[in-house]
Amino acid sequence: MKLTFLGTGAAEGIPSPFCDCVTCEHARANGGRNIRRRQSVIVNDHMLIDLGPDLFASCAHLGLSLCSIETVLITHSHSDHFDPNNLRMRAKAFRLATELPEITMIAGPSVWMKWDESGGSDQHSQIRRVPILPGRLIQASGYTICSIEASHQSRIGDAMNYIINDGKVTLLYASDSGLYTETVWKELEGFRFDGVVLEGTIWGHPSGKEHLNEKDFGMMLERMRQIGAVTDTTTVIATHFSHQGGGRTP
Repeated sequence: MKLTFLGTGAAEGIPSPFCDCVTCEHARANGGRNIRRRQSVIVNDHMLIDLGPDLFASCAHLGLSLCSIETVLITHSHSDHFDPNNLRMRAKAFRLATELPEITMIAGPSVWMKWDESGGSDQHSQIRRVPILPGRLIQASGYTICSIEASHQSRIGDAMNYIINDGKVTLLYASDSGLYTETVWKELEGFRFDGVVLEGTIWGHPSGKEHLNEKDFGMMLERMRQIGAVTDTTTVIATHFSHQGGGRTP
């Protein structure tokens, strides 16, 4: 399974234009890998996870197109993970020379509400709408996708992490969640992950309910090891860094 990160930053990105902390000043001075756009990932060239506000700039910077995307997963409706304008730009009026296939978009109720309120049209953007809630299993474009409840966006309650299997590799994509509930840990029993993408938004800060710091990041991995979901051969990737996470970004 190939992962292409279009962004690894939290809501403000790095540097934040309204901040002069050590991390932001270091990023401005040194550029390159110190610059972090908002979180989004392409899986195997055909699946896109999240449609944040930096999507177009990231694709341009990396020399990528999204013409081959068949499936889109949205983790939750926060603006750094779902910007409806990205989908509106799929309409034919914005790509007269290009024909695109219909895409399957998998997302929770609050995402679809945000899309509808923005005036978006499934037909114009060529979207096949697939509503989902935590605890569901879906087949899409050759992938088996299991949604699990994220400890995030608690006032709405439909933020999700995803377990993605492409027939060869099983990936846990766990951006934007605090420590899992016991219900989720029960659901994870029996899974064996080849890869884990795990957030570290508040790395150098005290524990929070909706994001992970360094200690809680370690606790999540240790719990996964205890139930056999993570082994010595599992690739673990930390992501979703905030400029306020503490010190310079890794």
